[in-house]
Amino acid sequence: MVIVQHFAGFVKEYIEAVHAHGNCVFPLPTHCPHPDCQASGCLHRWGTYQRWATFGVGSHRIPIQRVRCKVCGRTHSLLPDFLHPHRQFVTAWLQHVVSLYLLAGLSWRALMARFRGRGPARSTVREWVASFAYGAGHLLLEALLRHLLALKPDTQLPDNAPEHLECVPDRLKRHRLEKAHAFWLLAEQLYAQVKTRQPRLHLSARQLFPFLLHWLQSQRLPARLFWSPTLLTTPTQPF
Repeated sequence: MVIVQHFAGFVKEYIEAVHAHGNCVFPLPTHCPHPDCQASGCLHRWGTYQRWATFGVGSHRIPIQRVRCKVCGRTHSLLPDFLHPHRQFVTAWLQHVVSLYLLAGLSWRALMARFRGRGPARSTVREWVASFAYGAGHLLLEALLRHLLALKPDTQLPDNAPEHLECVPDRLKRHRLEKAHAFWLLAEQLYAQVKTRQPRLHLSARQLFPFLLHWLQSQRLPARLFWSPTLLTTPTQPF
């Protein structure tokens, strides 16, 4: 499993921290995160693996710390929150691209023109949007709404979806995108509620996706916003 860890810097600072502290950039978590275990004081470091962190034209291979539970034997990874599980591009890029399509209403052509050949391919961008629509709009929306209503029972639900989503010809895709749009607006409300209760919250409003990864983890849900609907390992029922 992935254990999301807050890291105050970005890729360059993370690499520098690894050089300075070796595999001890993050302290060991206090509990095994697996729902069938949850043992305390049981994790120990278990080597590293390499993965890409890509942003625009820059890309770096960085080490990710593995930990292993002495009780259940499962291995987990300590993932800095500028990354998203199973995604090569950094979380800030994922958030920016999805917002341009989902909130700003840019067409695919206008969206890709923003990058001028220095960003992800068009097929990659379309896959990001589809995966976010499935993950946020289908799998996670109900869980987010339940939690938000528990914090603030008079929460205002989002109005109708924006007009630019009505142009999506595929009915199922349009429905998922509309749900994902509602998820985003509710997620911003959740951030505002948490910020009120935790004024020193270490994530800014511009770091909505990293904030949500931490929130999902706190709810003992998979810390993933992007789920590919084409994979057999992807859940079919909402969390």
